[in-house]
Amino acid sequence: MDLFVGIAPLRAALDYHLERHNVLSSNIAHVDTPGYVPRDLARIPANDFASALHVAVTATQPLHMAAGSLTPTTGRVFQDRWEGGGKDGNFVSLDREAGKLAANQLRYDVTSAIITAEFADLAFAASDGRTG
Repeated sequence: MDLFVGIAPLRAALDYHLERHNVLSSNIAHVDTPGYVPRDLARIPANDFASALHVAVTATQPLHMAAGSLTPTTGRVFQDRWEGGGKDGNFVSLDREAGKLAANQLRYDVTSAIITAEFADLAFAASDGRTG
C-alpha cells in the first residue's frame, strides 16, 4: 500500500497553481505594454499529459535523455483575449487579472492546507497514534 498516493495529485495541483500564478503575474506586469495579449494556463489532465509525454520523448537512441528526468508541466499556456481591449491593442484588464490571481492564490492555499493535513495524518500514524 502506497502511503503517499494521495499526495501526488495534490503536488501536481500545487505545481499547476504556481505555474498559473507566474503567468497571471506576467499579465499584470504588462498592463501598460501596447499590443500585449494576456495569457492563462489551462490544466492538462494527468493521463492526457502522460500519454503525450511518452509519445513526445520516446528514446530512439541509447544516449537520449530519459523521460523520467524531465520536469513535467501541468498546463498549457493560451492567449486569453476578451472583449474591450484598449486603443493601444492591450487586452489586459487589471481588475480581471487581479481577480484571477486572487482566486488562484486561494486554490493554492487550500491545496497546501490539505497537504499539511495529509502529512499530519501520516505523522500521527507513524507515531502509532501518540501525540506530543
